[in-house]
Amino acid sequence: MNPFHDRIEAAHELARDLLFLKTEDPIVLGIANPGVVVAEIVAQAINAPLDVMLIDRIAAPDDPTRIVGAVDEHGRTTSILPRARWQEGIGLEIIEPARKIYQSIRHRRARLRAVLPELDVTHRTVVIVDHGITTGAKMLAAVTSLIDRDARKIVAAAPVAEEGITNRLREIADLLVVPRRLPALDLVADAYENFPEIPDDHVQGLVERWVRARPYQRQGVTTLAMKLHNDLGHMLAAEIDLPPGCTRGTGPYPAVIFAHGFESDSRSHRTLILSRRLAKRGIIGVRIDFTGHGQSEGSHEAATTERMYNDLKILLQTTRSLDEVDNDRIGVVGSGSGSTLALKLAADERALKALVIRGPMRGTEIGDAMLVASPTLMIYGGEETWFDEKLNEKRHQLPDVHRNLMIPHATRIFNDSVSLDVLTSASLDWLTDHLAPGATPIRSA
Repeated sequence: MNPFHDRIEAAHELARDLLFLKTEDPIVLGIANPGVVVAEIVAQAINAPLDVMLIDRIAAPDDPTRIVGAVDEHGRTTSILPRARWQEGIGLEIIEPARKIYQSIRHRRARLRAVLPELDVTHRTVVIVDHGITTGAKMLAAVTSLIDRDARKIVAAAPVAEEGITNRLREIADLLVVPRRLPALDLVADAYENFPEIPDDHVQGLVERWVRARPYQRQGVTTLAMKLHNDLGHMLAAEIDLPPGCTRGTGPYPAVIFAHGFESDSRSHRTLILSRRLAKRGIIGVRIDFTGHGQSEGSHEAATTERMYNDLKILLQTTRSLDEVDNDRIGVVGSGSGSTLALKLAADERALKALVIRGPMRGTEIGDAMLVASPTLMIYGGEETWFDEKLNEKRHQLPDVHRNLMIPHATRIFNDSVSLDVLTSASLDWLTDHLAPGATPIRSA
């Protein structure tokens, strides 16, 4: 194969193969930095809005030449290790490198997003463009990120790629468009005669010109609200996150109910992220404000452990009554003091299929977990050394179906983006594996 003269020639060749998408009102995302140069020409050709995706590859700490994953501008970390499951500890070696890379991305993001606000890809056809694909780490991470952001159709596109990686991309993207595929491609530069570096300033100038010349649009996301009543007649506010395409009469779908802690509510950042990502995998998320919390009635003083547990049982009963829910596939997520409620519920309701409990831990969770038969994943931060020591003492007494995940150097509230993403991804993997094994993300029609 003759090499491309430069990225401009490559972009025009790729654009010709993507013209059929013009009727789908697509969005084009260029993987920074060099992918943006190609993406601009593609976006012009198919009359689409242009956005930039900030992603960097992660090398193994012990071998800088071995690429093991990628992290995006939201801290979303993707391992490219085959069949990696976060709850098994596979891929945890990338956490520290991911944190460092993410800090660098944040500085770039601040400057870029001041000019080019991120487009909402919900229910849209999205074309991810890079200038070439070798390891596939960035493209795989980009596709995974867009699945979680609820894109309707994801097209992975590049002028050239190594044949081996295209097979894996076909498995997760809706469509793969690569005009030139090579049996071996160690470096993208090998496919080009002229291959200059593309600095941040070049991308910044490109997007500034683009924004001045073209408008872009945003789209919203909706969640259904429910009102329940406890045995005292108080209104309990709840929200339900439905899978794309879920309407009355469809399903049945697995479901996960959430139990928040004393000082939280159903809209905590950690809960919202997980619930909506579960919905994109075909699992209904049901979130409640316990008595005296959030938008529910009652005083905060009335929110005793017994009262909150009663509220959680009402939520479970209501979830089971929904026509769209598969009663044989219901799980629970508990956070903070809500973990104790979730474990008690699982001990009383042995039909529950899976649990996730997460920090901050109180210490009683280990003993409570011994009474639970449902597979339970306990997640805690590496800075909670006391909990780790206590867990090691009791590990042999826990049921074999339980697992523990310590996220290195994380605080008890997982307040850095990479730790939060590992927490979310581990929970997502665990619940999907036990409630919807083999499930693939659902896309709206």
